[in-house]
Amino acid sequence: MKKLLVIVGPTGTGKTDLGLKLAKKFNGELVSADSRQIYIGMDIGTGKEIESSKYDVKKNKGSWVVNGIPIHLYDVINPDKTFSVVEYQQEALGKIKEIENKGKLPILVGGTGLYVQAIVEGVNIPKVPPDSKLRAKLESKPLATLVSQLEQVDPKTAIKIDKQNPRRVIRALEVYYSSGQSFSSLEERFKVNFDSVQIGLTAPRDFLYKKVDDQIDDWFRVGFIEEVKKLISDGYDEKLPALTSLGYRQVAMYLKGNLTIEEAKQRIKWEHHGYIRRQFTWFRKRKNIVWFDISDPDLIRQINAFIKAWLVQK
Repeated sequence: MKKLLVIVGPTGTGKTDLGLKLAKKFNGELVSADSRQIYIGMDIGTGKEIESSKYDVKKNKGSWVVNGIPIHLYDVINPDKTFSVVEYQQEALGKIKEIENKGKLPILVGGTGLYVQAIVEGVNIPKVPPDSKLRAKLESKPLATLVSQLEQVDPKTAIKIDKQNPRRVIRALEVYYSSGQSFSSLEERFKVNFDSVQIGLTAPRDFLYKKVDDQIDDWFRVGFIEEVKKLISDGYDEKLPALTSLGYRQVAMYLKGNLTIEEAKQRIKWEHHGYIRRQFTWFRKRKNIVWFDISDPDLIRQINAFIKAWLVQK
């Protein structure tokens, strides 16, 4: 059975940086499992640019090559396009197969739990097409109302979904109202064709919050405001899901004069802290993750030894 290395954990833990080190040591290539890094032109606020700033980077549509190591599923679509979990699953499985065919180790890296689950746990996502009219109707309602509806029609999904993410809640309701069946009942599992191990990166909360806060300060130093300005000047509506995501929404508010620069920074930091907590909640429910503390100075040696032992297992 083919091997698949998976690196998960909340934002700010250095998953991509670790993945690049491991790819170099164990002859691998990376596949991103991040729902925002798929967008072209959204580099700083999604962590692509900061994480790659100390490397030699070649940017291509669909992938970047960092110090000679490909990171697949970067820059897949423009910010005004949609990319469903089904589409992600198909693309990621294809890239994993390509990497295997080269005789290399595929390394899945990311913090979007649903993307990771779709690959590692063999979940078949319901193939219900988007309904723009229904979505518009649902989007006009408060998030609390949508969550309440979901709890009534699909309590199983309501328990496990990120209820702070309106897109996830709306999609679950869309599946129910379009098909007459709950999202959870339409989920099936396919046979997973690889032997995977999941490495989780963690840290004490205060340590991680400080690390993320420093990264956000770096965003503004290296041109985050200019990145958002360019997206808007290129004609992308600030109300697009991509541009209402964490960080981009607050900068757009600053550009309209609704927030000061310091208020925008602080809101981004606070919301990242909440996002980190939600990511921890999601990943902690997964039973097969082996956790490593990034504040441990012996981290790399421990992970290298762990992977070496796993790779020799039949």
